[in-house]
Amino acid sequence: MALSKKPASITIFSFPPFLYVWPVIVFGFLFAGIQSTEWLGDNGLRAVAWTYLAIMSLVFVTMGVDLNLRASIFCLVLFFCSWFGILWLQGVKEIKFFGTIGAFIREIDLTIPSSFMATLSFILLFIYLIMLFMAYFNDRYRITHNEIEHHVFGYKEDAIGRGAKRVRAEYPDLLELLICGSGTIRIFSATGNKELLVIQNVPLLVFRKRKICRILETVAIETMQIEEEYDETDEGDN
Repeated sequence: MALSKKPASITIFSFPPFLYVWPVIVFGFLFAGIQSTEWLGDNGLRAVAWTYLAIMSLVFVTMGVDLNLRASIFCLVLFFCSWFGILWLQGVKEIKFFGTIGAFIREIDLTIPSSFMATLSFILLFIYLIMLFMAYFNDRYRITHNEIEHHVFGYKEDAIGRGAKRVRAEYPDLLELLICGSGTIRIFSATGNKELLVIQNVPLLVFRKRKICRILETVAIETMQIEEEYDETDEGDN
């Protein structure tokens, strides 16, 4: 395969958990615009309010709790088991407690003013742009077949030499994967027993992992390089 057909480099960014707040911003503007048309009835306003509240709750859970695949499946199974259990208690045992709670929730006249949603979205958008700006200057990684560069504005620029690295992409949170397609990159030495770099909250990693691997596999690694890195690993462990 010709080397010219392979990508020369790729630039990725690491973001804080605030990255996942974008649905609140987008749907805040969207729902504020829908409500401003005034064609929604009372039921429509309540549906918008509950949907907006559900989106905010989902974002808060994403930012604060790591739910891997097993934990997500467990929570989903627990939810359905609890739901069917409540229905069984109501239908067979004629326990009306849960029905009373459900009726109370349905009777809540929840509405969220358009001004509140739009204002909150503006504030979050301003903070989001600052986050993007800071990530561009402080958490930018450029990966080539020779090295991995980490740029930090006004402070340092680190570069990790090639040295036959192994890359592993992890997706520790299912919600983070669904919202931004993001995950964590772990870069190891050729021997696999030394972790060289961890890059967290990389958006769209699920679509870029293959390109990163192709870049790092562009040039063959000489045995001397592997032996030198193995010696460095032994010295660090001792």
